[in-house]
Amino acid sequence: MNVGEKIRQIRKAKKITLNQLATLADSDVGNLSRLERGLQGYSDALIKKIATALEVPVSELFSSNIVSDTVGIYSINSLTKEGREDVYRVDVLDVSASAGDGSPSKDIVEVIRSIEYVADQAKLIFGNRPESSVKLINVRGDSMQGTIEPGDLIFVDVSVSYFDGDGIYVFDFNGDMYVKRLQKVKSDLYVISDNPKYREWSISSEEAPMLHVAGRVMLSQSQQYRRHG
Repeated sequence: MNVGEKIRQIRKAKKITLNQLATLADSDVGNLSRLERGLQGYSDALIKKIATALEVPVSELFSSNIVSDTVGIYSINSLTKEGREDVYRVDVLDVSASAGDGSPSKDIVEVIRSIEYVADQAKLIFGNRPESSVKLINVRGDSMQGTIEPGDLIFVDVSVSYFDGDGIYVFDFNGDMYVKRLQKVKSDLYVISDNPKYREWSISSEEAPMLHVAGRVMLSQSQQYRRHG
């Protein structure tokens, strides 16, 4: 399925007319019609505008997920992966991490949908990480603004369950979930917000048992991918 076909599927599932999409994306209806029919190429700027208009991440326009016509959202692909070695599936989790003052942790985390990538594209984005170690979650709050914006989606390497050098992590501390930059200074871990209006705080060695790392942030996505180490 090409980008134009996916745009048409999402648009119809959301009951948005071509004229409405053209208005929302500040584009010409003729250009969008040709794009949906595969008769015209696209620019990065146009794709970003379309994704914003459809209220989906840019990556959704390049995924191979099935779009549900009844509920108007992406559903988990019902096809099995048996015999489909070219598919790399990233689960989108029903959980938010707070780039702010923390959010209560959930005992049970459900998969609400999946995004699928072809193998070559996945390798460029995620390297050699197995798909089971990559999860996608939403970020709330503005304490990481400038690096990760409120509402961004973050790709998290959940195989990292401990502090593995300075970087951005999703972690639980004393029952609250955060996405923050962690930096080790002597025996303490400093919790740093990239937004300068937030003060840093520290986790002492005595408090370390209250820290539970859920994963390390690899990428964030709003209008574009941004690497974080």
